[in-house]
Amino acid sequence: MEEQPKKRYCFDTSAFTDSWRRYYKPNSFRILWDRIGELIKNGQILVPEEVKKEIGAGKDELITWFKQYHSQVSPVTEEQIAIVSEIVNKYPLVSQYKKPRAYHADPFVVALGKITSTTVVTFEKRNGSNDHPAVPDLCKEYDVECCSLADFFENEGWEFDLK
Repeated sequence: MEEQPKKRYCFDTSAFTDSWRRYYKPNSFRILWDRIGELIKNGQILVPEEVKKEIGAGKDELITWFKQYHSQVSPVTEEQIAIVSEIVNKYPLVSQYKKPRAYHADPFVVALGKITSTTVVTFEKRNGSNDHPAVPDLCKEYDVECCSLADFFENEGWEFDLK
């Protein structure tokens, strides 16, 4: 019997930052971060270049942890730029490069998810905004599967037991 191909994911910055800083701090959830790292290494989790930049703009140990995966980061492609341009032209507030934060990964995450047929993983919730849609709203519009980190755990069959 043939083994089913593993599901692939594209992680939004929030899947890393909210997990690391708020919900699954590495001192208590080391095995989680080890598993996420394994999936980045084997290509099951894709990380867009702009997500790498957003993580790098932080001021915590997530930057140090993530450096070991820089070689696995998905570079920006012309196909990705075409989708990003379409998103930004339709929703200028999605990419406000004149704001203090120089990087805005959301359209790049959605574009990479679309191109690679991966499921986008994010902590963002749908907001229904016609001006500044959240990642799940953009995913729906661009026919990209999207899920929360908890759904990602379930999809992967991960269980965490206390010792």
